Amino acid sequence: MIIRFAIENYRSFKDRQIFSMVAGKQTRHPGHYVSVKGNRLLKSSFFFGANASGKSNFVNAIDFMRRVVLRGNKEVRHSDRYFRVDPKCKEKPGIFQIDFLADQNIYSYGFAFDYLTYEYLAEWLYRIESPEKEFCVFERQKGEKIQTKLPLSRTANTRFQIYCEDIKENELLLNVIGNKNLDENLGFSDFLSAYNWFKKIVVIYPNSHAKNQKDFLLNSSSNSDSLTNMLRFFDTGILEIKKGKQPAEKAFSFLPDEVKNSVLDDISQEINNNISRDATGALRNGFTIRVEIGQYQFDVSIENGEIMAEKILFDHGNKLDLFELGDESDGTMRLFDLLPVYDLGQRGKIIIIDELDRSLHSKLTQRYIELFYKRTKDRYSQLICTTHDINLMNLKLLRQDEIWFVEREEDHASRIYSLSNYKERFDKNILNDYLLGRYGAIPCFNEIEFQEDEE
Repeated sequence: MIIRFAIENYRSFKDRQIFSMVAGKQTRHPGHYVSVKGNRLLKSSFFFGANASGKSNFVNAIDFMRRVVLRGNKEVRHSDRYFRVDPKCKEKPGIFQIDFLADQNIYSYGFAFDYLTYEYLAEWLYRIESPEKEFCVFERQKGEKIQTKLPLSRTANTRFQIYCEDIKENELLLNVIGNKNLDENLGFSDFLSAYNWFKKIVVIYPNSHAKNQKDFLLNSSSNSDSLTNMLRFFDTGILEIKKGKQPAEKAFSFLPDEVKNSVLDDISQEINNNISRDATGALRNGFTIRVEIGQYQFDVSIENGEIMAEKILFDHGNKLDLFELGDESDGTMRLFDLLPVYDLGQRGKIIIIDELDRSLHSKLTQRYIELFYKRTKDRYSQLICTTHDINLMNLKLLRQDEIWFVEREEDHASRIYSLSNYKERFDKNILNDYLLGRYGAIPCFNEIEFQEDEE
């Protein structure tokens, strides 16, 4: 679980901004937090603010950290940049720090990133043993020897020193060690716990389902009955999910040959990595994966050694004329991104959603949130969202400390702050005060005079 996240000099964030998932003292909505190791940690937080205030940049900041920790600098994108409004920030590092709970330990991990050289000027990992005591797993400064207080055996210490000597300045030590096939008994459990925690972060963007032909998703097949029930619950008009099966070669014939062959090659590789063959070399039955190509979805399986594909179709009341995914509304397609969140939450994931309410009715969004709390009760999972739906700003639905604001200040830098700063009564109608500008983070319109053209 995330405890705190701090960001400095990344996109619209110039000065250090701190986000906290530590619950306040109020007792309302007890199901919205869990108690662990003496801390009450919130299960959700929601960011409100005007367009271009920096809400999406907050999501991108956490995602940037996740990407480089897990996959290294190849995941640095052109948009991962400094605060460009101030030219001086080009010379300053981006600083990222996150405190989190992993394997019943609290860790604080961070790094300073040089945008000009793509090198790391500093990196650190501490295990927080108490508010007054922290243990240095490692600390690294550019040009200096990496420090650690880990009680490593002679063999493990030799290996650690080799890692430290071989590491490049554009590599993270956590990424390097996390990608090694190490036995936890060697003494690297803190590294592995921290690295594996980043795998629990799932980021969902507004266009998550709008994949191009080549960039498709391969996921384990879900329970169709459960999915159908959820789609009915949210009043999508879908009565049943149907499937039509045919050889994969034919099912993907609508694609250009080059793309089709590439898709089939990727599927074959996925199958070969996850399924055994019989004595004759034929693929065994019983393996299914979900394939999404653009707005088409298929369940691909093995039958008698042949790759078969089932196109997913939807019954809206006429079994003779079924709908494809591309026929569905934007709201329904958005639900296909969001419904798996319930399963992810039950598995203890940290789900971060940019524009939760995209294409959704306000009542549906509220019900979606309520159901998240219900389905993830007592689970160490979290839901962090940005939203434009101000109807969610309701203390009957959310706690004060779950409501955050993002505001663009006069220097164009983003500032984040919590409603808890205002210490409002639990029965306060905060939406009215928000619209009146009491909390800031609302659009400001400049008066523009239009002069009619003279004839």
